[in-house]
Amino acid sequence: MVLNHINAVNFLFSDKSFIIISIFIFLTGLSIGSFLNVVIFRLPAKSSIVYPPSSCPECGAKIKFYDNIPVLSYVILRGRCRNCGVHISPVYPAVEILTALLFYLLFLKYFYNVYFFYKINASDALYFKNYLDGQFDHFLAGLIFIPIMISISFIDLFNKIIPDVLNVLLIILGFAVNIFLLRKPFIFPLAGFLTAGLFFYFIALFYEIIKKKEGLGGGDIKLIAGIGAFLGLRGVIFTIFGGAVFALAGFILFFLFRKLIKMNPVGLDFKIPFGPFLSLASVLYLFYGDFLIKTYTNFIIYRAF
Repeated sequence: MVLNHINAVNFLFSDKSFIIISIFIFLTGLSIGSFLNVVIFRLPAKSSIVYPPSSCPECGAKIKFYDNIPVLSYVILRGRCRNCGVHISPVYPAVEILTALLFYLLFLKYFYNVYFFYKINASDALYFKNYLDGQFDHFLAGLIFIPIMISISFIDLFNKIIPDVLNVLLIILGFAVNIFLLRKPFIFPLAGFLTAGLFFYFIALFYEIIKKKEGLGGGDIKLIAGIGAFLGLRGVIFTIFGGAVFALAGFILFFLFRKLIKMNPVGLDFKIPFGPFLSLASVLYLFYGDFLIKTYTNFIIYRAF
């Protein structure tokens, strides 16, 4: 019995197990991405994400299970509906692949060292127990955070709205994950939630008083508050500045692209959704936030002295 337990632990941390788990994580990401497509396209239309089953938006034909395999079905059908032949948006496989890649990268972030640096086996698994528990908890937190960010990004990109249900879910889970899963003090999510939410609220209020029109929507305010609840004060400060940099870069590239293809200029009231840039910055913090902040701090100190 003891020998079987030792063999099981050794296999769990072996190269073969790493490959098996990697494939499982990637396939799980594809499946979650397929569900996120339902959320992205149905939630703004206020349709149920459970019923009816998936169907072609053009002819209404129900999609068979063998035509609903993430990415693979899209490739086999060459991006067309089997029934009517209409083109299917490439956003569907893009969301599935993006979700799978982020899930797998998250797995590498928290478990690559477990397999290839520490090379844990049955003899020292107990010694690494607290470390492994912490890595798994943070991995699970990321798996909760990333799908919400993907859904919000694409909904805001296509519809320029962020559904309240996603923002409220983000806020609630931000508090729950930090307190019950990561075992952080209540002040951690609260500080991020209040600081970010109030900061964006007063910016929106000031802009509305000066310009007499809405600048930041209520969805963006709730979104940044939810990100603050999830990532804490430092994480949400990084997200605000990172999101602003990404938004500025996106705005410049957009206008350069329009000028390059000689499209008609847009009016001054044209709005680029801010949600995708905030989401991008928050996910960047999730992966590399500590490293980027440390690098920037060291650079400032070096330049100062």
